[in-house]
Amino acid sequence: MDSERKKQLKQAYGERRPAMGVLEMRCLATGERFLIASRDPRATENGLVARFDGGNHPNKRLQALWNKHGRGGFAFALVEELEYDDAHEDHAEELQALLELYLEEHPEAKRVWK
Repeated sequence: MDSERKKQLKQAYGERRPAMGVLEMRCLATGERFLIASRDPRATENGLVARFDGGNHPNKRLQALWNKHGRGGFAFALVEELEYDDAHEDHAEELQALLELYLEEHPEAKRVWK
């Protein structure tokens, strides 16, 4: 790949606007729902899958479900999206507030991270 193409790809990556919000992992076998606030749901999903596949996630219930059912036993979905203007700003507080509101409305759901 030439340097101009690398530069274009780097610029496009820096300008992207990923969806931010509450990401849900739902166990298809049990219906259990686990939530996490995410700045980039695709990256968060990939990171979680790697961690579960490695067998070292701190949420023991979720890790046990993953061990039993594997990747195919889960559905990932962005269930609440955060509206924002600038992707480079820190939206951590807003994402946490959105997660808390969602958890209040859906008390059966659990956090990915305890």
